[in-house]
Amino acid sequence: CEANKIIEERGVVEVRAGRGTVTRTPTPDRVHSALLSLFRGRELPSIDSMERLMEVRQVLEETVATLAAVRATPEDLDRMKDALARMERMERIGTTSSDDGDPDLDFHLAVAAATHNPYFELVLQPLTGVFLELISLTNLSAVGLEEHRAVYEAICDRNGIAGRQAVR
Repeated sequence: CEANKIIEERGVVEVRAGRGTVTRTPTPDRVHSALLSLFRGRELPSIDSMERLMEVRQVLEETVATLAAVRATPEDLDRMKDALARMERMERIGTTSSDDGDPDLDFHLAVAAATHNPYFELVLQPLTGVFLELISLTNLSAVGLEEHRAVYEAICDRNGIAGRQAVR
């Protein structure tokens, strides 16, 4: 059956010869893949869909910034600072692509990692990655370096309220 092939490809079930079809235990990789498929959806979503994604992302990132302000280690702060420095270099030379990844995405993931709750990274990586892809496809402007720096500074100051406000 075609439906079984699709859900098997998505890692939801496993077909065992002579034993039937059994569900598979969710793993972080499978959840990540499923979320990526969900968030990607259509090739170019409507503005309404993008606004809905942004609402979800904003709620999650406000919480993440608040928790990161309390839990971030010096290594976490260094990771954020490195992403900011790469963003600044790209802005200075006027480019939007880099050989060493996407510093905007890396910054958001560094903040999520600073919560020391892996589920935030698991959800925010595909959500933020897809959102940044959509921004580049639609020629909408991304949030600038100064806004990212404000989030970083609030986290460095251990000020969760300022972190939440900076995300907002």
